[in-house]
Amino acid sequence: MKRENYQPYIGFYDLRTFVLPKKLFMKLWLVQDMLAHMQVLSKYYKKWHPGQWERAKEISAAYQQILFRYKDMVKEEKE
Repeated sequence: MKRENYQPYIGFYDLRTFVLPKKLFMKLWLVQDMLAHMQVLSKYYKKWHPGQWERAKEISAAYQQILFRYKDMVKEEKE
């Protein structure tokens, strides 16, 4: 996985707009990837693996909290 190949999932924050250390960017990308795939299969997880669905919601909350720490360091968009 290379940072240049990153494409945000619909409904998720674009990690490229945050000033993130490289290692944190990569970790958050993996988390975002996992959450996006779980969202696609949400009906399945809610019915057959509700514990994993609840854990995914906890991970999502932690993911957002990490990004909120960097909200003041958002890259300025070029006009």
